[in-house]
Amino acid sequence: MDARLKHSLNHSITLPANVKHLIWLPDTFFLNVRSATVHDVISENSKVSISPAGLITYSSRITITAGCAMDLRDYPMDEQMCDLQFSTYAYTEEHLEYRWLNKSRATPITVKDKHLAEMALIDTETLTSREEYAEGSHKKLVARFWFKRRLGYALLQIYVPTFMLVVLSWFSFWIPQESVPARVALGSTTVLSIVTFTGSFRSSLPKVSYIKAVDIYFIVSFAFLFAVVFEYVLVLLNTGIKRQRRASSAPLSEENNEEANGSKIDVFNGIKELQDIKVESPESSKEKLKEGKYISVKKAKEYVRYAFVRNEASSIDRACRYLFPCCYALFNSFYFAFYELSSFGNHPPSEM
Repeated sequence: MDARLKHSLNHSITLPANVKHLIWLPDTFFLNVRSATVHDVISENSKVSISPAGLITYSSRITITAGCAMDLRDYPMDEQMCDLQFSTYAYTEEHLEYRWLNKSRATPITVKDKHLAEMALIDTETLTSREEYAEGSHKKLVARFWFKRRLGYALLQIYVPTFMLVVLSWFSFWIPQESVPARVALGSTTVLSIVTFTGSFRSSLPKVSYIKAVDIYFIVSFAFLFAVVFEYVLVLLNTGIKRQRRASSAPLSEENNEEANGSKIDVFNGIKELQDIKVESPESSKEKLKEGKYISVKKAKEYVRYAFVRNEASSIDRACRYLFPCCYALFNSFYFAFYELSSFGNHPPSEM
């Protein structure tokens, strides 16, 4: 408000940007600015408006890139707070006071586009504070923005590929223990894949000294892959111990030989049943459909029975077929529940 600029017109006077140097304007600057651009195509995008009472309104179009210190401990399920701070450099609070313009809306900040690619804007806040610099205390205005990171990109690029690698390593439990090249190749391939994948992803993140949420997921998933390789070592050691005990013990009796041969015959007959199933064609199409479904269900049951019960897999492999998926499912449930439900949902109140 400048009483010297009162006029008798019944409307405000609008002046172009090239005469703004004739009017006193505050030396506003942004404290956390990294780069800024004043738009001047075709002419400078600013104006000065003077009301009949001498109220001066200065408006300018500026593009600003501001710095924001982020805490990435919960990345990629984190919530971030970023401030845009501006004040005066030359005038202390005794000479110049900044205030937010109070209108009917809750906040004087207007966000034109809330649809960001990586973040979701969940709230805005306006604050008034002080800043000590240049041998004086200055009034400072803060526009605060609360963001929640979108999880879609992380699910497609991080969690789903890692989950699939861990599940792929479990196929080793169904490969016969005599197939050493197959099991070693599968285990080493999955381990190397997750190491390469982790390294390529971490190169795109800021270098921080603390552990992020995504690092925990990578470390635990890598531990599961390493456990699969270690499990095969235990299987080989267990097989070697059994062979050594057989060699040092007496020869098997005829009953034991018959029992061992009987178990092999059962396995052979189980596989042969899958090949020798023959069904006569019923006269009715409905009966054919029912009979076909019955045969399909019977085959499926036979496959499942052979995969989990009747094959001659090691007892360690049998246990790991259930233990590994259950433990990994439990970890995923706890992981996402903790980071998605426990840690977030309500941003903390302002401390300024």
